[in-house]
Amino acid sequence: MNSLLKIASTTLLAGLLFGCQNQIENPEMQQCAQQNYQCELNCEQQSTGEGMVHKVCSTKCIETFNQCKANAEKLGEMQ
Repeated sequence: MNSLLKIASTTLLAGLLFGCQNQIENPEMQQCAQQNYQCELNCEQQSTGEGMVHKVCSTKCIETFNQCKANAEKLGEMQ
């Protein structure tokens, strides 16, 4: 039981540390990431498995994210 508690604590601490390191400072990039996450969730809900419908939907998410990222980077350079 004691070792299980140690493992859980270590895992939680590692997760917190990695989460802090992966924080996105640019709010526009954060918005792009959130939109991409939502898009991918929608793809999973619309399709079953990893079929063609899912691949097409996921590709659209990636293209939208890349465009959003490019725009966010331009905005970051202007500020």
